Amino acid sequence: MGKQYNKIEKRRRRAAYLERKHAKAKELALKPKARRISKKAEAAVG
Repeated sequence: MGKQYNKIEKRRRRAAYLERKHAKAKELALKPKARRISKKAEAAVG
């Protein structure tokens, strides 16, 4: 299990990471307004 194997492992790990990252980005892109606070809500809190 030398360098060649490590290279494959790194590639798999990175691919999995990027897949998770893209899934999260898509999820946030679908509902961006849910995170925003309206000015009326801010005035009521502050």
